[in-house]
Amino acid sequence: LLKKMSRPEGRGSLRMAIPPQDKGSIVIDIGKVYTKCGMSGEPAPRHIIKSQVTVKPYGQVEDIWNPKYVNREELYLLLCRFMQDIYLKHLMVNAKDHRVVVVESLLCPTHFRNTLARVLFNHLNVPYATFVPSHLLCLFTIGRQSALVVDVGCSETTILPVYEGIPVVTAWQSTSYAAEAVQNSVKTLLLERAVVKSSETGQDKPVGAMKVDEVIEASIEDIIARTCFVRPQSVVPRKMPPDVHYPLNSKFTLVMDGHTRDHAADVLFEDSGDDQPLPICILEALLKSPVDTRRELSENIIVVGGITALPGFKYRLKQELETLVKDKCQKYCSSLEALAFRFHEPPAHANTVAWLGGEMPLLCVLLLKKRF
Repeated sequence: LLKKMSRPEGRGSLRMAIPPQDKGSIVIDIGKVYTKCGMSGEPAPRHIIKSQVTVKPYGQVEDIWNPKYVNREELYLLLCRFMQDIYLKHLMVNAKDHRVVVVESLLCPTHFRNTLARVLFNHLNVPYATFVPSHLLCLFTIGRQSALVVDVGCSETTILPVYEGIPVVTAWQSTSYAAEAVQNSVKTLLLERAVVKSSETGQDKPVGAMKVDEVIEASIEDIIARTCFVRPQSVVPRKMPPDVHYPLNSKFTLVMDGHTRDHAADVLFEDSGDDQPLPICILEALLKSPVDTRRELSENIIVVGGITALPGFKYRLKQELETLVKDKCQKYCSSLEALAFRFHEPPAHANTVAWLGGEMPLLCVLLLKKRF
């Protein structure tokens, strides 16, 4: 480098010889519904946006995970516009000056990963990029090498044991009971039990009689986050929580009863026959893990996903697990009865844990040294 800089070959050669200044890394977590993006060294993502793109000239909104984009060229054009929006509209940085950490699922489709890599290197000209599984990044936030990662996503819940930094893929478990199941359950309960109060007439009418389905559909995530919680497992009858009033717009107010608030997340824990509930999947993952790893995994459980931020979620999950392993009629009693279940509290909101693991300075140093 000193020889190149000492050569009198003009200012252009000197500028090319000087190594680019390290301006940090960009961390991008592309989820099915939301995408988190931000810079390394920051405590939280700068922006959480929808994983959608507005396509010109007609302005229709397209989902980047839409299965109809099997053709790689169509997906390439869609991801080009999506990544351009992230860099130029939201982060407002030059892609050539920053390394990229992409947080992905361990079972991310190969064609999606390859197409995204083409966009990063060919279209945006990023210097370095790495794709890291989200389940491994969650362990960075708690400083552990072994843990049982429970990721409650939008349409699927995945459970993956990680021991000494190595995913135990043979013990991978998944279930369709996730955030969408909770949303559908709340919608059903609202149609059956909730009423809508009109500010103009002052009358209360059932939700089905009012034309507010689209408003509730657009606000269902906010309704669950603000009003619902997870009730504890109890055989003793409990007093129902009070009703709440949720303003839908300037004209209508949704009156949500205590039963709906109390039973919103029951679908995740009760066996309805369609799929395995969340506690059963966790025990199955432990049962398929090596015997000498089960105790450490059960004592280091990390739960991530936006729906897990509901009050009482971890407490109810622990109750369900302890009840199942103590039940003599269950197959888990003989193998898992001696295990204790403990949950970690990551230093981030439940839906940004994987992103926080990807932006940690240690990973950025590894990027610079190993050049993933």
